Amino acid sequence: MIRITGGKFRGRMIREVPDRRTRYTSSVVRQAIFNMIDVRGKSFLDLFCGSCLVLIEAISRGAVGGAGVDVSGRAISTCRENLRNLGVIDLVKLYKTDAVRFVRSRGESFDVIFMDPPYGLRLSDRVLKNMREDILKDGGIVIVEEEKRWKVIVPEFLEVLSERVYGDTKLVVMRKV
Repeated sequence: MIRITGGKFRGRMIREVPDRRTRYTSSVVRQAIFNMIDVRGKSFLDLFCGSCLVLIEAISRGAVGGAGVDVSGRAISTCRENLRNLGVIDLVKLYKTDAVRFVRSRGESFDVIFMDPPYGLRLSDRVLKNMREDILKDGGIVIVEEEKRWKVIVPEFLEVLSERVYGDTKLVVMRKV
């Protein structure tokens, strides 16, 4: 079980995906994310969502909802259960699909996009390279959590606002220009 660190669900526990390969965003990194950006009243897309931990944290802190995307059926089931247990399932759409396919093909747009792909596979590069510009609302934010050695390849419609390292993790925050 993992604890929500802030907002109206602070202290509540959510289930983990029953898969040892799932890596979770630490509480320190989650706190840093939500100290850097204000999600109140914004839509939030969580790519590689796992248990929906970061999406739930965003809703807890005032996001109006959004979407979770993961290729794993176990992850999507865990997300659904966590969202249902917190009474916010109606605020979120869940998609069992590849993140690259999602950012290339969906017609929805979001205020904030967060991605935390498995480390070492360069998936964030593939997602950013294939991301439709209109998936992000004007002035929208993209946050990438990657291993600290990762060098972001920034699409021309984004500008880097901040890069921060927390242990082995790097956060890159970008804004739509």
